[in-house]
Amino acid sequence: MRGWLIASYPLPANRQTTIIQRVLVRHGVSRDLAQLLLDDLKRALAHLQANPVSHSAAGPTFHH
Repeated sequence: MRGWLIASYPLPANRQTTIIQRVLVRHGVSRDLAQLLLDDLKRALAHLQANPVSHSAAGPTFHH
């Protein structure tokens, strides 16, 4: 929603139920831009904590 693209990846076969996210930051990113990312991550985490999703009903929503 705020312009960031953070990829999600399942782990290998023995841990495929665990999904991780990876943030890649290009060389030369300013402190201001990094702070915007951190602020947006904090805002997103607060939203997710306030609006939990039932993991039993939720499944993968995107496949590569």
